[in-house]
Amino acid sequence: MPLTPKRVEQLQALFELALERPAPERAAFLAAEAPDDPAVQAEVLALIRAHEREDAALSSPVSASTLAEATLGAERRVGTRVGAYQVVRLVGVGGMGAVYEAARADDQYRKRVAIKFLDRPAASAEAIRRFRAERQILATLSHPGIAALLDGGVSDDGQPYFVMEYVDGAPITEWCDERRLPIRERLALFQQVAAAVGSAHQSLVVHRDLKPGNIFVAADGQVKLLDFGIAKLLRPDDDAEQLPTTRPGHRSFTPEYAAPEQVRGLPVGTAADVYALGVVLFELLAGRRPFDLQGKLLAEIERVVCEQAPPRPSALIDADRAPFLGERSAGRARAGLEGDLDAIVAVALRKEPERRYGSVDLLARDVEQHLAGHPVSARPDTLGYRVRKLVRRRKLETGAFAFAAISVATGFAGVTIQAGQAEQQRLRAEQVTGVLSTMLGAADPASLGRDVTVREVLDSAAARADTLTGLPALEAEVRTIIGNTYMSLGEFEAAEAQFRQAVAAQRTEAPAGDRATALALTRQSHALEYIGEYAAADSVLKVAAEILRRHPYRQPLQQAAFLDQRGRILSRLGRNADAEPVLQEALDLTRRHAGGSDSLLAHAYASLGHVKSELGLLAASESLFVAAVAAARRAWGDEHPEHAWAMFNYADHLLSRGRDREAAHWARQVLALRRRTLPEGHWIIASSESILGAHFARRGRFAQAESLLVPAERKLVGIRGEDAPEVQDARTRLMDLYDAWGKPAQAAQWRSRIAVVTPPAP
Repeated sequence: MPLTPKRVEQLQALFELALERPAPERAAFLAAEAPDDPAVQAEVLALIRAHEREDAALSSPVSASTLAEATLGAERRVGTRVGAYQVVRLVGVGGMGAVYEAARADDQYRKRVAIKFLDRPAASAEAIRRFRAERQILATLSHPGIAALLDGGVSDDGQPYFVMEYVDGAPITEWCDERRLPIRERLALFQQVAAAVGSAHQSLVVHRDLKPGNIFVAADGQVKLLDFGIAKLLRPDDDAEQLPTTRPGHRSFTPEYAAPEQVRGLPVGTAADVYALGVVLFELLAGRRPFDLQGKLLAEIERVVCEQAPPRPSALIDADRAPFLGERSAGRARAGLEGDLDAIVAVALRKEPERRYGSVDLLARDVEQHLAGHPVSARPDTLGYRVRKLVRRRKLETGAFAFAAISVATGFAGVTIQAGQAEQQRLRAEQVTGVLSTMLGAADPASLGRDVTVREVLDSAAARADTLTGLPALEAEVRTIIGNTYMSLGEFEAAEAQFRQAVAAQRTEAPAGDRATALALTRQSHALEYIGEYAAADSVLKVAAEILRRHPYRQPLQQAAFLDQRGRILSRLGRNADAEPVLQEALDLTRRHAGGSDSLLAHAYASLGHVKSELGLLAASESLFVAAVAAARRAWGDEHPEHAWAMFNYADHLLSRGRDREAAHWARQVLALRRRTLPEGHWIIASSESILGAHFARRGRFAQAESLLVPAERKLVGIRGEDAPEVQDARTRLMDLYDAWGKPAQAAQWRSRIAVVTPPAP
């Protein structure tokens, strides 16, 4: 069949989609997508095989025969003169050029240098541009840990070259092992490496091929980074011709040190260098790399690097390795790595770029903290994992302990805001803690069962809160704490009931209404918002606003939080034009008074970003969503639900703009994080699955989209109820899926199940 433009487009689309799938699934995928066209299936599979052969060749080491031939050709330069330098000997031959040792030959002064030439067989226009780009990159870098550029030009036979500082040393791993350096001294050298890479990043240069062979240690112990031949300039205003874009399918890197995004052929930034440094640190400690990729084809390399979890360096230490670390026994060597260093390496080697250290400087800081005996930022992730495992065992003691900890902390914070004097704060905190302890102690395993959930403990405590009717202020605080905990579990209806009773108790305490009553009403409105009862949430918040006119907030940030909630509800009611100035005021107040609190800023950015997106102000909304993700990460770290929520908002925004590939990248990170941090069956996990399914639908991967969207809708109905907004969103996505798939009957079925909501008049 002739290759018409339409057929080329079809082949290209199927090729890209099939390439994203695991190799064993590709034939079945193509059979499903083009069932009536075996020729298309065969052509796409042939394209994939050619692509993999090319990548395997590009990613594999140079064969011995090729290297020998290149070496013989390169040795002809020995003894010749290049500019002011006499070539002394061939040092090595690489994929782009040969490196020689040379010396000054003009009697001006004596100096050993290294000269790098571009080999004639590689001297295409693109290769020459890349070579010149390397020379330009090196000229911009000035750091003791980076081999300095001294000179450059074109030889008499037309070959570009540049002259660099000669480093008489050895690769960092060999240098350390030959001297059997202890762990602390290895880490000190690694700090030099990190400082040099960090300096390059500050000059907007990414190395992209960090490995021991490009990290030498001189005789005096000074680290030197070599070979910026495949570095990438990050300056947006540079001439595009200075460093040509890597063509599709071409991947120039060393697989053992390449980050997952490099292996997949995705855009590469400084996070790739963080990953490579993680591999180097792993090898410095364990004596081997995280993965053995020898002899593997690119498809297998991609599977291992992108999916297989790396081992802990400490787990690879044996009696043979221990002496190289200056220890007499494997046990002592392992003890030096367990804990901090295992955790630091694990963070640097995370599969997702945004979950690694945010910069090389942060990686270096953790190593410095470890050397000083201080806590490292990599450890809370491990602690959180242990806590999550403990909670998932669902024993009574765990539930009671978690609830008590949340209650005491939240209760004390609430008391601090509402009480006027320090002594009153202390007495009220003791009183609330005492009441909650009694309630928790009354949750008898004999009556509740031995394996109870936190929800059951809360239900028991909520029932016993009825005994506080004669102490309205105390009842309001206790019910607020219980309601907040229900909210954190996603039990919004139960939370709203507690907040409603807290409002009633507070009105008993202050019949005319006071600031505490307004706070209780805003919490009730918040729960109603999450239930999806937006009109009711708006009505409750209007009552709170009326009270706040008489008893205004004492703190600007409390006012900002109220405005943020008011703007969100207006948006939910379809009144985005009214919501925008309210949310802008909330963000402005937060910026002025948050004192650098990223947690408050994250929420303010996201709320305003959503409204601007709804108003069609897409560029402004994207900037706000990006700021929200960055603030959430700074505030809570990578492994926190709030960070996941910020990423979810951004993924949803990207999907609405038709940027499906970017949306899928973020949606996958969100789904993986939520599966790690939330209990099975949580509605937020199902919501994340729904948005990822929508991405697959937009990409034309209909069967895969259906496999996510249908179960997600079913889960959301079971957890949130028929009328929940998340359920309506899921059904809309299913309707869109079947419309695009050409299945009008199924689309009509889901269209009929979407509730038509008419917002109340303002």
